[in-house]
Amino acid sequence: MNTRVEQQVECASCPWDKLCIRPPSMTEAEVKEKMERERPSNPNDPKAEDGALLGSMLSAIFFAGKDRECIACTAFITKLRENPELSNRIRAIMQES
Repeated sequence: MNTRVEQQVECASCPWDKLCIRPPSMTEAEVKEKMERERPSNPNDPKAEDGALLGSMLSAIFFAGKDRECIACTAFITKLRENPELSNRIRAIMQES
């Protein structure tokens, strides 16, 4: 997407309903709860199944960051990458108290 016209065309036919950003799919509390449920009851038990520990590790990898991940449309991401000042303005707005 090199030109502003291409971005405008993409935005005009937006499958995201002009939301540009999809918020994280899970809250921090939901991630912690999911991790607790997936954790083996005693990972130090020599009789514990390797599969349970592996499953717990895979869950940790999958769910890590789900409370912070933000999915954005390509036109929005391109604008942020091409215009650092825009990124800085958004960051400043979010950090205002």
